[in-house]
Amino acid sequence: MMKASWLQRTVKWIVRLLSFRRKFQRKVTLVMVGLDNAGKTATVRGIQGDNPHDVAPTVGFSKVDLKQGKFEVTIFDLGGGKRIRGIWKNYYSESHGVVFVVDSSDVQRIQETRETMAEVLQHPRIAGKPVLVLANKQDRDGALAEADIIENLSLEKLVNENKCLCQIEPCSAVLGYGNKVDKSIKKGLNWLLSNIAKDYEAITERVQKDTAEQRAQEEQDKKERAERVRRIREERERQEQEEAEREGRPIQEEELDDENIPSPFQPINNYISENEDKEKERRRQKELQEGRSKSPNAEGDQEEEECEEADEEEPEESRQASESASSATIGEQSKKKKLFLKRKHRVDPLRTEEGPKESLAPLAPPDFFKKPLPPVAIRLQPNGDAHDIIF
Repeated sequence: MMKASWLQRTVKWIVRLLSFRRKFQRKVTLVMVGLDNAGKTATVRGIQGDNPHDVAPTVGFSKVDLKQGKFEVTIFDLGGGKRIRGIWKNYYSESHGVVFVVDSSDVQRIQETRETMAEVLQHPRIAGKPVLVLANKQDRDGALAEADIIENLSLEKLVNENKCLCQIEPCSAVLGYGNKVDKSIKKGLNWLLSNIAKDYEAITERVQKDTAEQRAQEEQDKKERAERVRRIREERERQEQEEAEREGRPIQEEELDDENIPSPFQPINNYISENEDKEKERRRQKELQEGRSKSPNAEGDQEEEECEEADEEEPEESRQASESASSATIGEQSKKKKLFLKRKHRVDPLRTEEGPKESLAPLAPPDFFKKPLPPVAIRLQPNGDAHDIIF
């Protein structure tokens, strides 16, 4: 009994300890930005414990979740191409801090790096938040030192104007990963998280406020976009109506409710039959046009076909009534009625059933059957005796 009670108290103590740690587990969101080919993805992979070599350029963004001490860190690795930098501002509102990666060996683009960093730090949803600058690719020849990067980027002036805590760390992301990651990267990340922890409540409150404002702004933009689309549609309908009035053709305006709108998903057989009818009509029109162009009496042929179609569509009752009419009336109608010959597009075989079938005379046998064949002698020798047989 003593052991069971001690075990229960131990389990309860462990559960309380875990719940206490979860209560004080802090979630932090970081955005990692910088020019393309600066080494952002390699840095994230090294922190995560993956091999930073052979990394493809980031298109859009990638999200990485990891644990650093008492922090649950989410890092948004944002692409650095010129066409992708426009999406950075969509992630500023939910970020607690910024990691800006600089390519120390790319001296030709240092001016572009300074302009991009100034644009990031001056954004109202970034100003005042801690910033970590990683001077990457220090292992390459010609890489700028820490002091040169501070001077070329005017870093001191930028952080003072925007009231941002800043730390710069020279590093190389490809020298190691996991537990062997560059010590400067680990040191800079610990500095960033510790400064976020010092003012965590205020930064979290600001993040929640900025996120709510951004969502409200997105909803407002969505409504304005829908309103613009509606105005454009109304303007187009008004122009179509004015054009129809000038041309004198009527406009059929059908206002369909949501319940009376026909479903666009109809059986495929309906579309097939409709297309077949259209194809038949198109072929018929084409044949008529060809007949008119080839025959000089095209109008007479058309009237002739119309008469044939009228005769074929005549019901049986009217035909019987016409047959029972008087011969005098038929004679008068036949004088007035123009006779037409039916044109048939077929060729009948000639004299297939006319006259009795002629029987073919048997062929005379060839001459060699009339001449007798000379006798043939075959000699047989059964059991050693020879016998001659003559045919």
